[in-house]
Amino acid sequence: MRRAEERQLTVLHLVQPVDGGVARVVTDLVRAQAGAGLRPVVACPPGSPLAAGAAAAGA
Repeated sequence: MRRAEERQLTVLHLVQPVDGGVARVVTDLVRAQAGAGLRPVVACPPGSPLAAGAAAAGA
């Protein structure tokens, strides 16, 4: 692991439910956090709408 990655702040989102408004808010947060140089991580069921949206947004 490189030094820059060691210092990068990780933000964990543990989310339930994984669709609708919750998915939209978490995806927006992930996009903003990734854009700010943070490392967003989302814990949710694979294959859910949130999993796909969060991955596309930078989680």
